[in-house]
Parts: sequence; structure tokens; C-alpha cells
Amino acid sequence: MTDQCGRDVGHSVVMAQAIRNRFAVVAACALVVASLTGTTSAAETTGRASEHASQPPESPASPVSAASVGSVDAVIDGQRVRQDPIAPCEVDGQREAESGAVSVDPVAGFGRGSSRCRMDTEGSGAAEAETSGRAFTSRVLRRYGGPLLRVSSYSASCRTVDRGSEGSVELRGVRGIDVPSDIPSNHTVLIHGPDESQPPLARVTVNEMVTPSPPDGSMTLNAMRIELFPEGGPDSGEIVVGSVSCDPFG
Repeated sequence: MTDQCGRDVGHSVVMAQAIRNRFAVVAACALVVASLTGTTSAAETTGRASEHASQPPESPASPVSAASVGSVDAVIDGQRVRQDPIAPCEVDGQREAESGAVSVDPVAGFGRGSSRCRMDTEGSGAAEAETSGRAFTSRVLRRYGGPLLRVSSYSASCRTVDRGSEGSVELRGVRGIDVPSDIPSNHTVLIHGPDESQPPLARVTVNEMVTPSPPDGSMTLNAMRIELFPEGGPDSGEIVVGSVSCDPFG
């Protein structure tokens, strides 16, 4: 199956690029298709830095990359609940990592996962990072009448290119939020409790692409990020599910 740009969208992939040059930010053709099982796939989204973006240094440092299966930093019932990045890797440090199931009570649970960071020293010299995990769940919203959030499997990857970075995200079996048939990067869903007149319980961003301002060619991709009570409430903090970062001028 191909999208309206003539590209294959049968593999549940969301792609994005962060390119450094002198043009304004431009969003290209983007398409995501969600099946009845919650699988998503997408075409490419391209971004170019603003004309005020700083130029690459005359002797740029080597590109860098990093990844992790997920993390938690929240305050629940007045108590700090923190989980450092799970199975982290860095291209200039530990390059491969694996983890078994990790329970971060009462916030979230992560199934088995892994990450890998590497450098192509014989070809392009690009830095790459990838992570994947299974069986993510979060029940923290249930106490306030919200849904059980679940992702059966997820992955994210990125690599540096000549003028920036590019990457992709895959999510399967998303439950607890509705995923429309057409979805861009940084798709956001507000989750309300039984009384929708009250502030939202959470803000969920799927296929999140984070770039600095002004853009410098680096990017972070999160398969999913959950912000608890973004407008204020009894709890606070965030849950990150599948994260990779790439910087060509690290």
C-alpha cells in the first residue's frame, strides 16, 4: 500500500527529519493509517531550520546519538516517583543495552526492551540510535476515572545526515486513546475524567518530535509522552515511552 506521495505505508512507520539550512520550517506530506488493531504507518515529514539558525562550526565535533526504552519522573500523592532511562545507550558510551520487565508503581509498567547506538565509521560517519519495547501499561489515571493506557509494542530510531537528523517511530496496539486514520507528528490527545468540565487528567503526545529553537540539526523522537494533569491537579510529571536522540554536530 502506498500513500498520496507514492511511498509505502504498510510498515507502521512515522518518519521525520530535522535539517539545518537557511530556509523556514516547512512541513511536507504526512500520512498515518491506523488499522483496527491499532497499527500505524506514515510517510515522511521534513523540517528546515529558520534563516537565523547558527551555522555549523568550522570543525564540527563527531555526531552523537542516544536512546532508551522509557523513563518516569512524577509526583504521585505527594511522593516523588522516578525511573531513570531504561536500557540507555550512547554512541560514545555503552552502545547496547537490554532490560527485562520494569514496574514503576503506581505509575507505569514496561515490558522487555532494548536499545542500540552505533557509529558508521567506514561509510557515511553517521551516528544512529534505536530502541524497542513491548507491553507498556499505565494505570495511574484509573484512580481518577481515566482509562488504562497500553501499547503492545513500540520502537523509535534516528540517524544523523549531512545537514541534520532523521528518524522514525512505530507504535502498535495503542489502547486507551483514539488514534485517527490521519495523524501528524506531535499528535496530541487530552484525556478527561468522567466530568469533562474539569481540567484534563493527562496530555498524551504520540510521535513526538522535539527540536531546539533555533534549530541546529539535532532532534529527539519520543514514541509517546504522557504528561499528568498538565493544567494542574493532584499529581504531576511525565512518562516517556521509547526515546531516541541524534545530533550531527555533537
